[in-house]
Parts: sequence; structure tokens; C-alpha cells
Amino acid sequence: MRSIFSKNTVFASLILSLSSFSSVSSADFQADLGFASEYVRNGIKQSSAKPVIQGNLIYTSQTGLYGGAWISGVERGSQDSTRFELDGFAGFFLPLSTSFDLDIGYTYATFLGEEDTEDDGYGETFVNILYDKSTTLGYRFSKDYMGSGEDLQVIELAQVYHMDDFSFEGSVRNYKYLEITEDVNWGSETRDDYFHFRIGAARAYKENHFSLGLERTNLSGEFDGGTQIIFTYARQFNF
Repeated sequence: MRSIFSKNTVFASLILSLSSFSSVSSADFQADLGFASEYVRNGIKQSSAKPVIQGNLIYTSQTGLYGGAWISGVERGSQDSTRFELDGFAGFFLPLSTSFDLDIGYTYATFLGEEDTEDDGYGETFVNILYDKSTTLGYRFSKDYMGSGEDLQVIELAQVYHMDDFSFEGSVRNYKYLEITEDVNWGSETRDDYFHFRIGAARAYKENHFSLGLERTNLSGEFDGGTQIIFTYARQFNF
């Protein structure tokens, strides 16, 4: 089961599929296309309470290598020309034992619009340790996050429970600038981090995937965070 519209969920679902591989003789492509009631990125609203089209294309090799692209509509208001976010990613999944697995990789995010927003693009290195295919402890590092000139690290803990065609998720993430300035911070010159909490449920019916999530941050009103309820639908295609 999968829901593509949290990028974290994209990777979590991908890891579960990689962990079930028993041979190294073939590879698979999968595409998903659908919509989200709103795009929330790292707990912060990105589409002004408007629905957006989202989708991805993923290649998975039974050697453990994988890669793909993820796209979402963006609507930050009339002062921002960004209309789409396009992320490319690649990684390697390595079983360590019957209980533990390692996932390492790299993502590059780009932002597309009428004006040049290339300076906002940035890369992110990630390392995930999985226990029993359901608990994930992850670390991410971004150089020059969102074109800010400062580096960002993310520490995350997620748990997924599966029950027939349903899955239930809970996660917490801490986002922290390694250095802050007067212009780069999370609401004040002394605040370098914030927390992002999420709980959600998902349901698969044949090639159709539905999810409902509740997200919350402890950001101040300056940021469009707070509490969000997000619904997503995706149609899966395998080839």
C-alpha cells in the first residue's frame, strides 16, 4: 500500500517494496498520478489551501538501486511565481540483517515558474535505518536549503502499522538550521529549529490509493504551518 503525496511516504513505500526483493534479475517501473487537497511541505502549506495535481515515476532494481522523479503543483500567492516543484532522487537499499535495513540516497529539488527560481533549488542527502520494515530513524542534510545560504538538518522518527489493505502512520521530525542569521531563522533571531508531527491512514483498492493525514508544527504565525488535514488520491500504473 502506498500514498504518493508525502515525499516521505513515497520513499517509505519504495523501501518496503525493495525489502521484499529476493533476486537480482529484473527491474520495475511504477508511476502514480492523482491529486492532494493541499500541498504541505515539511509541515508548511505550499498551495494556499488549494488542491494540486501530483505524481511520480519510480524505477526499482532488485539489486537495491532505485531512482525517479516526483512533481507537485505549488501556489504560494501572487507574489511568488513558483508553479511546480520537481524533485529527482536516487538511492540504494541494503538489508543488514533479518531485522535491520539501510537506505541511503540523494534528492535534488527544483522550483519551476514564470520567473527564474533556479536559485531556490537545493540538494539533500538522506540516510534511513529501518527496523522490522515498519520503524524508520532518518537523517537528512541540505546544503544551502531553499537558496537561503544556510545548511539544514532533519532528524525523523516514523512508525507504520499495516492491517490488510489499510496502513496507519505516525511520525515526528525536527528541522534545524545549523546556523541562523537575521534573515534566515524560524521566526526569531534565536530560533533555529521547529517540530513537525503527522498522523495518517491510507487505504488501497486495486490500483487506487487513498490517504487522510493530520499534520501540525510548532511554528509561529509568520509561517503557514499550524494544523492541516490533507486528503490524497492516486492511481498506480505498473510497467
